[in-house]
Amino acid sequence: MGSLTNESSGQIQLWQFLLELLSDSSNAACITWEGTNGEFKLTDPDEVARRWGERKSKPNMNYDKLSRALR
Repeated sequence: MGSLTNESSGQIQLWQFLLELLSDSSNAACITWEGTNGEFKLTDPDEVARRWGERKSKPNMNYDKLSRALR
């Protein structure tokens, strides 16, 4: 199996992006696992939104927009 992202088309879904961040402990300053039930916490939601906007080439991404996509 390949990675979660489809590198050729640049397509990635938000849940895949969040899982990618969560799987790397160096991102703990902005997102961390919480408890044992698959819950996570955005410790720096603005940074997560900035990175998501960067990945999707949407420089105007902010937490308000990202949170709507999480619902």
